[in-house]
Amino acid sequence: MKVNIKRTVFTLVIASMIASYGYAAQNKPVELAADSIEYDSVKGIMTAQGNVRMVQENATLTGSSAEYNSKTREAHVIGGVQVVQNDATLTAQEVRSYDNVHMVATGDPILTKGTSKLTGPKIDYYSDKQYAIVNGWANLTTPDGIMTADQIESYFGENRAVAQGNVHIVSETRNMDATSDQAVYYGSKDQQGKTILTGNARAVQDGNVLTGNSLTLYLDNKTIDVQGRSKLVITPQ
Repeated sequence: MKVNIKRTVFTLVIASMIASYGYAAQNKPVELAADSIEYDSVKGIMTAQGNVRMVQENATLTGSSAEYNSKTREAHVIGGVQVVQNDATLTAQEVRSYDNVHMVATGDPILTKGTSKLTGPKIDYYSDKQYAIVNGWANLTTPDGIMTADQIESYFGENRAVAQGNVHIVSETRNMDATSDQAVYYGSKDQQGKTILTGNARAVQDGNVLTGNSLTLYLDNKTIDVQGRSKLVITPQ
């Protein structure tokens, strides 16, 4: 049976895709508004068109259109999608949600949380683990600088990021440029922005060049530790 409605309050699990963005308010009532809403109670499919807005407590999702299958727990939202919850915001042209905990954002996706911003061709975000992964051209911007790589995994709960392949770190405030095959960034204050570079590690700071198999950068205080055989080229000031 299909029902066409203009505006209502749904208790459907569809809104748990909002909650899935780092919020576990399962089975909370959801206010859903759109220019038109169609609900097939037999198939368990809800379709909303035009100025879609779903609100569940302090989480809000907006987009041009949305579809949710309550049986498979899969959702699809397109058109200027924005998901906002607390200090986290995800924007993209298209967002798919699976099993209420896994969101896939494509079309210029941007995931910001606190002072960090993650971008790339596609962002996979797992709300239950507070974990996101970007494959392809990945970019992570933090207060300590900008890191790009073939792949970046961000563990938001730990304020930690792991980068693989063609890692490039630029910190303009520290006048530092570094490259390596892999890198692990620790963003918490007690870690001083520590970043461990491994594999063909190279760091340039104030004209001085340090290379080695493993380098540890402390972006807060502009120091570098080196492990194993290394080489330092100093440029006279």
